[in-house]
Amino acid sequence: MTALKGMFALALLIALMRYVPVYYNSSEYNEFVKQEAARNHSESLLRQTLLIQAREYSLPVQPSDINIDETDNVLRVTVDYTVPVNLFVVNRQLKFRAMGSALLPQNR
Repeated sequence: MTALKGMFALALLIALMRYVPVYYNSSEYNEFVKQEAARNHSESLLRQTLLIQAREYSLPVQPSDINIDETDNVLRVTVDYTVPVNLFVVNRQLKFRAMGSALLPQNR
């Protein structure tokens, strides 16, 4: 019985070690997307900045995952990406969406 509890505790610890960093990095990246959208960069500079920061957070964001929309003087940035998590026995794909928006200057 003790060995079973130990194995369960070890499995739980491994799962936490795999999931917690992914959720933490995704949360931090979401805050970054919100801040960068508010800075009103050009579209190409914003896209490049988001890709660089995603690499810093070890998130597999591709250029095609970033959607930048400028409609009605509002800049909307949406980043949809999937992070694989290997739990040795099963591989999971966690889906995330980071979003940010800001008003565009009137003189654009």
